[in-house]
Amino acid sequence: MIDFDFFYVGGMLSLWRISAEYVKVGGMTVNLTGSCSCFTLLSCALAVNACGMELDEQFRAPPPNAARPCIALAADREGLLGEGVGRQLERARDIGAGGVLLAVPTADEAVWEGVTRALGRARQLGLEAGLTDFFISQNEAESAPRAKKWVWSAETVRPDSDGVSRMTPRVATPPDSYRSVTCQAVPVGVTDLHPHHLVDLSAQSLPTGGVWRVYRFGVVDAEPPQIDPYDGTAFFRHVNQWLFACQSRMKQTYGSTLLWVLLPGLSRTDMAWAVDLPEMFLKRSGLGLNRYLPAWTGVAVGGEATAAFVRQHMAQTVCALWRERCGKTVDELVHEAGLEAGIRIDQAPVDPVEVAWRFRRPVLVGASRSAAREANARAAGGARTLGRRVVMGWLAPHEVEPSPAAVLMPFPWRHALDGLYADGATRLLLDVGGALPSDDTAFRSLRDGCLYAHRCQLLLQQGVPVGDLVVWAESPLPVLAGYSADAVNGVMLAAASIKNGRILFESEREYTGLAVAEPLLRHAENERLVRMIAARGVRVWLLTEEAEDGGASVVSRLTQLAGGDVARVPAHCSAPLPGITPDMVWRTDTAGFQVRFVHRRSATHEFYFLVNEHTEPGRVTCVFRDTGKGVPERWDPLTGEIGRVETDVRREADGRVTASIFLGAQDACFIVFGR
Repeated sequence: MIDFDFFYVGGMLSLWRISAEYVKVGGMTVNLTGSCSCFTLLSCALAVNACGMELDEQFRAPPPNAARPCIALAADREGLLGEGVGRQLERARDIGAGGVLLAVPTADEAVWEGVTRALGRARQLGLEAGLTDFFISQNEAESAPRAKKWVWSAETVRPDSDGVSRMTPRVATPPDSYRSVTCQAVPVGVTDLHPHHLVDLSAQSLPTGGVWRVYRFGVVDAEPPQIDPYDGTAFFRHVNQWLFACQSRMKQTYGSTLLWVLLPGLSRTDMAWAVDLPEMFLKRSGLGLNRYLPAWTGVAVGGEATAAFVRQHMAQTVCALWRERCGKTVDELVHEAGLEAGIRIDQAPVDPVEVAWRFRRPVLVGASRSAAREANARAAGGARTLGRRVVMGWLAPHEVEPSPAAVLMPFPWRHALDGLYADGATRLLLDVGGALPSDDTAFRSLRDGCLYAHRCQLLLQQGVPVGDLVVWAESPLPVLAGYSADAVNGVMLAAASIKNGRILFESEREYTGLAVAEPLLRHAENERLVRMIAARGVRVWLLTEEAEDGGASVVSRLTQLAGGDVARVPAHCSAPLPGITPDMVWRTDTAGFQVRFVHRRSATHEFYFLVNEHTEPGRVTCVFRDTGKGVPERWDPLTGEIGRVETDVRREADGRVTASIFLGAQDACFIVFGR
């Protein structure tokens, strides 16, 4: 007999728990000790469904399941009130999508009814759904405080010749929402610039003579319009009312079809503005913000060190306000109301590791730039330590620049998608530019891409990710060739437990050791944390950029005080780390070849996803550490073909397997071992 316990959050059914000794799932008996959540039971059911003898069949011809990609659609008012959104949902199903993300305009009662109908149709089609955040009414759109960002301009003036005696703050062609903050004139040619050299043009006139650089600072509404996340009261009220509106209007789909909400944010290139930012900045730094604002543009007000201090503390103040007001609200309302919250990592001001910590559906962004890839890696690493099974990857095919190798592919954005998977994404969020194309060629390309993504995600969501160690480092992340390493921050590390010489997180993810950037140990509290971890038997590697052995004293101090296993290695280490065998290493004779990999493990298989980032084909010799007992097979997600790797395969005495594998230009495949 199975007993069900129900409890409610905010008037809605939030979770059920099941108490039983065992249940039958897919013909297998699953033992349950104590109680488990229905989510856990569902995960077990999915795992049974997707593993074992049937997995190869599912890979060849993927059935409808949670591993299908998601499509981002724009639902305009006319479409919501007519049949347009319904047709788009049907086309999303036809190309192989398993979910949709609807971007909804400002709501009125008719729009709410249209959204409800759209979610009902999604339910009929077997599609899960997410909604982007939106104004819940026309009244809120007109009256609620909107998110704002900094804008500034600069020009050089000569008061004696230009006729400038007193200037009013302005920017060139300001938008309607522009509001002035301050206008500061900086003398040109002053080598030792101090704040008293600046002239506040909103309060006084410029003296005649000399050359001045005039900086005008103001704020404008962010685009697209959104509720100000830095107004804690307004943002909390908005999210609370938004959730209540969804719960009351979408009783048939809330929590079953409607599963998540994507919150908007500001691009990392924009600096957010909060009404009380000057006040909070003063509390953190002891400096008046307006007087030092030119430092944000690169002017060395008070010297280079002071200017850097101002820029650092300004960014830290924005992050702190976002955590307290936006992040806290997400935890207290959205997650507790039974929905998962997501945000693009390039639209949150905090470290991407923290985004994964605060949002249950972090959204990576497809990009080829190293900075964007590092942000993806940090967010995905944080997500894995926290047990996030779904890590979304945002990709807009129309924004991808095709490579020379793309002409031979059924969809030209494959290399960008493989990059997202290598970064750590486990589910594609495909941005089709508002609506699915009517052109048959474009439609077939999307369908081929979705089938490819479905095969990849079927395996990338299997079991658990394999991670050898966690990395605690500021940007840039270290390169530890051959190892699966997940990024963490100090808060996450301090909350972890130590068991049998392993780092254990709340998600029950275990790691063999800790790699920590040596500069972090300059702070006494950080060194104490690392010393405690080492003393509990965890292997620690100190990562340094220095060629000399200047950090030997740190190693000695940690070893003596902690009594642990501490080694010092280069931050960009191509050699094996002392004390741990690499997960996978590769070598090739092809110049410029670069292979990235992802490793996951289920009860029945080891999955290695290999990506060739080079625009030329080549053969690589790979050495796999965790191979179980099976013979390596090559699973091709493009064709669905499965075959043995038969070229130069040999098993070493220590259990490792060496195999020669051919990878085409910007190609990818799975190497699968049975356990």
